[in-house]
Formats: sequence, structure tokens, C-alpha cells
Amino acid sequence: MRTTRKVSVWPVGLVGGRRYERPVVENGKVVGWYTGWRADRPFAIDMAGFAVSLQVILSHPKAVFKRRGSQPGMQESDFLKQITTVEELEPKANNCTKVLVWHTRTEKVNLANEPKYHLDTVSIEV
Repeated sequence: MRTTRKVSVWPVGLVGGRRYERPVVENGKVVGWYTGWRADRPFAIDMAGFAVSLQVILSHPKAVFKRRGSQPGMQESDFLKQITTVEELEPKANNCTKVLVWHTRTEKVNLANEPKYHLDTVSIEV
């Protein structure tokens, strides 16, 4: 996170009904999303899975994170579309192959969207 120049991304554990969700990275660039819910989102990522530099925030003074007015699950995409593109994202956590952040709650973990067989191209410990 500390080395974020503009907007950086990484996997998040225990989110979206899966053990983890993550940006899919090829040759150091984000090319897609490994997610259990609405993979069609422009930025199919949880709020815990990205950081934005202060310089980006200051250079986009009209960018807002909508608490109301966004479709469910689209708040992150609606915000990130205002300040960056998928091509500009900076993958962290060893090219998004390590879970260093977990989406925790004080309730039993829901893994309803976890595939029966491993579908990701990498093996990640959660």
C-alpha cells in the first residue's frame, strides 16, 4: 500500500461468498477478476482490496464514493471509474497472488459461492 503511486489493488480473503477474490494479473497488469459475485462489474473488487493515493484524490475533486445512488455492489466500481481505468491499476501482494487482507465480520463465514473445484489459475493460502 505504501508504494501506491495512483491506485493499487490486491486480493481480499473471506469475501463474496468465497475464500478469496482477487484481480487476475498477467504480465504485471490487471486483466480480469476472480470473483464469486457479478464478475461483469467494471472493478469487481471489495473496498478492502484497493488503495488510492492522496494525489489522485486531490486531482479528482468531484470524485465521490456514493453511499446512496449506486446499485448494490457497485459502489467501488462507481468510485473507481471516476479516478482510474483497469489498465492503470497497480497490482500488489506479489501480483495479487497473496491474501494479506481479510473481509471480517462477527458472524459465521459464508462460502456459498466457493467453487467445488479450484478454478483459479494460482493457488492461494487464505
